Amino acid sequence: MSARIIEGYKLYKDNAVIVEHYEPDHVIFKVKNKKNTDYYLVSMMYGYWNCDCADYQYRNQRQPGSFFCKHLEAAQFKLLDLLNNSDKEGD
Repeated sequence: MSARIIEGYKLYKDNAVIVEHYEPDHVIFKVKNKKNTDYYLVSMMYGYWNCDCADYQYRNQRQPGSFFCKHLEAAQFKLLDLLNNSDKEGD
């Protein structure tokens, strides 16, 4: 599991995460696939996360809510940026 967090952080640091939509309860990200120019869609709606990559779809099907792929991890790092920046704007 920790390897996925590290890989997600690398994606985040490589600017591979694009914010497509942002509201407090609904966020959509595009996370670049390292192997080509395709993107995976990662979303969070009302606290529930989803990614359309095969790794997440397969593992989440077996144990719903218990697995986060590297794309989802990368999106969470980006979300942290958004939240930190909104806190600074409110100061």
